[in-house]
Amino acid sequence: MIAAITYPLAQRAAVAADAAATAATGMGFAPNLVAAAADVAARAVLERRASAGRAIADVRKNLHRMLRAQGGAA
Repeated sequence: MIAAITYPLAQRAAVAADAAATAATGMGFAPNLVAAAADVAARAVLERRASAGRAIADVRKNLHRMLRAQGGAA
């Protein structure tokens, strides 16, 4: 549950969401999966489960796993 959001926290969440969306787009995922990746990264930062860098790395790692599972060359 998100108790209080400060401006710097919101900025970090936005950066994480943007980076995750950029990574997903670059890997050729559909727009709905791009939005989901951005949401996962932002939520992790807002809920203070991960730093922005860690959230981005986790999302990228999972996107690569998805590509490999689909037969892509990630």
